[in-house]
Amino acid sequence: MSKITLNQKNSVSAFSIIETIVGMAITAIIMSILFVIFNIVTERMLDFKNQNQLVNDLNRLTYSINKDIFEKEKMTRIDNELFFKGYAGEKVTYNFQEDFTIRTHETFIDTFKIKLKQIVIDTVRNKSEQLLFQKLKLNVEINENESSLNFYKRVYANELLQKIPK
Repeated sequence: MSKITLNQKNSVSAFSIIETIVGMAITAIIMSILFVIFNIVTERMLDFKNQNQLVNDLNRLTYSINKDIFEKEKMTRIDNELFFKGYAGEKVTYNFQEDFTIRTHETFIDTFKIKLKQIVIDTVRNKSEQLLFQKLKLNVEINENESSLNFYKRVYANELLQKIPK
């Protein structure tokens, strides 16, 4: 009896090798499941970011064009470039490339990742035919779908009475 009590006093409770291996296997399974879930969430976040970037670029482009139309005096187009000339002589240029659009102002350059299909500038009248507008129509490709953006700039009488350059 004294031998049994001696061994119990000096013994330390511990895990067996089998218990340790089972614990490590369970930890490895949980870590692999967490890794797969993390990869799936990361891919979805990147997809959301890319989709959000397109919407953000489209919103910034429409805001910039609207602002330039209403704040600038004259709008002209040459090939794939759109020019806005301000009342004080400042210039804004939109250069439409195949996969992106570049807006150049005197102080900065802005890039929009939007594909342009076609630019059309036309003159239209309102329903009562008393007001004249320059219509800017941009056909763009958004998520492989073609869409058109329409912008209108009012043409005032003094611009109509100016001599047309030859």
